[in-house]
Amino acid sequence: MRPIKNNTELIGIKDQNIKISLVFETDTHIEIQAKLDYPSPSCPHCQGKMIKYDFQKNSKIPLLEQAGTPTLLHLKKRRFQCKNCRRVRVAETSIFEKNCQISNLVRQKVTQLLTEKVLLTDIARRLRVST
Repeated sequence: MRPIKNNTELIGIKDQNIKISLVFETDTHIEIQAKLDYPSPSCPHCQGKMIKYDFQKNSKIPLLEQAGTPTLLHLKKRRFQCKNCRRVRVAETSIFEKNCQISNLVRQKVTQLLTEKVLLTDIARRLRVST
């Protein structure tokens, strides 16, 4: 048995920029509240300096089940604003694609179930995502 260094390893999140603030269990599912934050990158448009702006409202991201219980990640993503061109950019992570609310692990599971000829509505119900 190895010691777990970070709570994010328990749910399979490999991104070190995600900091979990609260985990609670309801009768039907587990909710994890976290923030995605990292140092300011340079602006992709003008290569200027970006500053930390604020946080977006929570994104509700379904994750794979943990110990047979559905898991939902409430993630606040940091926004950055360029000092020169005033463009705003949202923090990104490898857990899910840009502008998407479904994690990559859930996408892979959907693909796997589709190859097994399971109905789309059954997949959506099992993984708790929309069809």
